[in-house]
Amino acid sequence: MTNIAQLHTDSIWFHHNVDRRKTDEYAIHCHHLYEIFYYIDGDVSYLVEGVKYTPEPHSLLLISPNVFHGVKVESDRPYERFALHFESSVLPAEARALLLSPFHEASAPEDIYYTGADRFGLREYFEQLIACAELGADMLELSLRLRLGALLSQLLHMSRTIHRDSDEQRPRQTVDRIIGYLNAHIAEEITLDELSARFFISKHHLNKVFRDATGTTVGNYVIHKRVVLARQLMMKGESASAAALNAGFGHYSSFFRAYRNIYGHAPTVSGGAAL
Repeated sequence: MTNIAQLHTDSIWFHHNVDRRKTDEYAIHCHHLYEIFYYIDGDVSYLVEGVKYTPEPHSLLLISPNVFHGVKVESDRPYERFALHFESSVLPAEARALLLSPFHEASAPEDIYYTGADRFGLREYFEQLIACAELGADMLELSLRLRLGALLSQLLHMSRTIHRDSDEQRPRQTVDRIIGYLNAHIAEEITLDELSARFFISKHHLNKVFRDATGTTVGNYVIHKRVVLARQLMMKGESASAAALNAGFGHYSSFFRAYRNIYGHAPTVSGGAAL
C-alpha cells in the first residue's frame, strides 16, 4: 500500500491510498467509527452487511458505526481511494444529527452508495482535508473539524438532491412493476394484501400511486383486463362461462356484471346474441 497522504488526530483519520496487490477475500471488520470511502480508480468490491458494491470512479460509500464491512481488491490494477474515519463527537452537538442523517436515514442498500459524487464537488472537499497537512499542529484538529463539517454539509446536499430526484421516479417505477406483475398473473387470485407485501408498500399508498399513474384503481384495472382476456378467449371459441373462469373470475355472475358494465350488453363476441 502507498500512502499518498495521511492525517490523523485522536478522533479523525484521513488517508489517500493506492493498493497494487490483489487480495483473495474481504477483510471484514466492524468498529465504532463513521466512514466515508471515495473511490477514485481500481478493480475492487465492497461488502457491507452482506450487500456487495462494485464502485464506479468518483463514487462514494457511507459506513455507519457497528456495521460489518470489508473490501476486496479484485486485481493488481492500482486501487486508489480517499478513506475518512471519524467519531461523531467531533461534530457540533447542535448540528450532529443533521450532518449524520445520510448515514442513518438509509432504508435500502442503494441509499449508502452514491455515483457521480464529482458532480457535487466532493473530491475537492477531500483535497481540502489533505491541505490541512500544511498547517501547524496547533491548528490541525480545528481545521480538520471545520473541513469535515463542510464535507458532511455538501454530502447532505448531495444526498437530498439525489434522493429527491429518485423519489420522483420511484412511484412510476413501482407502478410499472405492479402492472407487469398484474398482467403476468391476471387470471390468478390477486389481493391488495398480496401486492402490498410483494412490493413493500402500504395498501393505501399502493392505491394512491396506482391511481395517480393510471387514472384508475388496482381493482378496476384487474377487472377490465380480465374482461378483455375473457373476450379474447370467447373469440377463440371458448364458452362465456369457460372464458370467465380461465380469465380469473371466480363466479360467472361477477363476470356477467363486469362485461355488461364495460361493453353495455351481455357477453358476446360481436355484440350479437349472448354466448
